[in-house]
Amino acid sequence: MCRRLEDREVEILRAALASNRFYHVYKSTSIPLATVWRILRRLAERGYLEYHNGRVRITESGLILLALHDDVALRILARKYGVSADVMREYLELVCRRLGEADLPVRSLADTVGLIGVGALRELRGTPVEGLAVDLLFQFCRDCVVEVDGSALILGGGGIVAARCKLCGDGCKKLYPECPHAKVFFRSLKTRFLRATKSSHNADKKT
Repeated sequence: MCRRLEDREVEILRAALASNRFYHVYKSTSIPLATVWRILRRLAERGYLEYHNGRVRITESGLILLALHDDVALRILARKYGVSADVMREYLELVCRRLGEADLPVRSLADTVGLIGVGALRELRGTPVEGLAVDLLFQFCRDCVVEVDGSALILGGGGIVAARCKLCGDGCKKLYPECPHAKVFFRSLKTRFLRATKSSHNADKKT
């Protein structure tokens, strides 16, 4: 996803961002029709565009790639995730430092967490990008989320990997937090686990 785009690819992706009609995409570039068609098909094969019945749609994968080359795309991607363009740029730069120019497919920004590894997010602790990283981690690991008393956690390695902590204030999002409320969370989890185990044991007795 971090590969360097050719100038003509950037031009076509920009045009597709502005219009979903192939003819308009072609007319808004300075590229010959046959070349536009060839490049568009190549971008579609790589998952950056979708084309059907004369209509073109840039995918999130294409938007991410274009955001590395174009400020308009960067702002659109940032708005989609509720962050500033600077925060989005910093996150994408981290991803590309980790991946180099490997042309690895992603369907959404959350997929980048799987590509770079959860541990790579540790360096974003205490930075303006931390909140975005937490949101992406929760999307990527949604099946791993544990909810306790209004807070949500992702646990791993004997501790908390990411938290949306109600006790620390609404909107509090932390990576690898040194949480003063950790004992409260784990005590609550233990209580719930013991209750569930007891209920299961009693149900087995009845049967």
